[in-house]
Amino acid sequence: MNVHESEKIDAQLSSANFKKAESEKTADIIIFNTCCIRNTAEQKIISHIGETKKTNKIICVVGCLSQRDGTASSLKSKFPHIAIILGTHNIGQLAAKLATYIENRKRLTEVEQERTDPDAQASGSSINITYGCENFCSYCIVPYVRGKLICRDSTLIKKEFHDRLKSNPKIIMLLGQNVNSYICPTTSIDFPELLETLCREIPSSTLLNFISSHPKDFSDKLINVIADNPQIERNIHLPLQSGCDKILRLMNRGYTVAEYETKIKALRKRVPDIRITTDIICGFPGETEDDFNQTIETIKRIKFNAAFIFPYSRRTGTVADKMPNQIDHKIKKARATELIKLQREIINS
Repeated sequence: MNVHESEKIDAQLSSANFKKAESEKTADIIIFNTCCIRNTAEQKIISHIGETKKTNKIICVVGCLSQRDGTASSLKSKFPHIAIILGTHNIGQLAAKLATYIENRKRLTEVEQERTDPDAQASGSSINITYGCENFCSYCIVPYVRGKLICRDSTLIKKEFHDRLKSNPKIIMLLGQNVNSYICPTTSIDFPELLETLCREIPSSTLLNFISSHPKDFSDKLINVIADNPQIERNIHLPLQSGCDKILRLMNRGYTVAEYETKIKALRKRVPDIRITTDIICGFPGETEDDFNQTIETIKRIKFNAAFIFPYSRRTGTVADKMPNQIDHKIKKARATELIKLQREIINS
């Protein structure tokens, strides 16, 4: 998602006659397109912003970090050298804000609560079909920094899809915080129907894929569309997050381990050559050794092709941040290390 938004920024500034620099060193303007999903990402961004203090460059900070409650004012106070701060919903205004700043050299901060450019396009091979998220997983900051779910009109998606096809890409990626939630606001076609429509128009030289999928919305209808359309890449990312029902309830994920495994079995039965990857969070608040061992056994049963495994990262403003029984960082890290070792064994077996 962030890579695609950087492509949008690139396209926007190029259209406004800004020229892309060869390196940060030679640039007059530096733009930080930020992420605050995990604390480590946030701290790296803040450190890098600090390193630009002594430069004479125009520093812009945009995206999720700026959108968090109180963070824009904190950044403005801590880093007086930042020229422009824009929230997630204001990225489409960057070129105009830059022109204004260059003219009057007055610092600008805009953090709106509603998206102002839901149909902004970019070069590259990705297409947003939704923005925002309303799942409110208890550990996740995304609904608070990306806003409510917005589904783009299927007509606009198809137009952008055909524009992408002109460059004969190897793959086109459909993007959303949860693509399975897609419902066209004008025609009410759902995500499987959108996929099927695009597959009828895609050449054999191009593959179609999508990310991210939520297991609770990963339907038999979607599985059948994937199975019936070889143009859809045989690579599905389906975040499990935990292999323990108690932890899944605390995470507000909306499915059980058994329900998740049933979907995996159905997918593998209909699409035998499918490659399935996942996300796992270790050390969520209240996770006991027994809970963690249930996750180990779940991973052993499913045998993912790859897994992105992280220690739980507290995010201010989320429900999980205020939960009791927070796990010590050393325990979280040790559990993540153990799961990474297990996943490597599964891949190599």
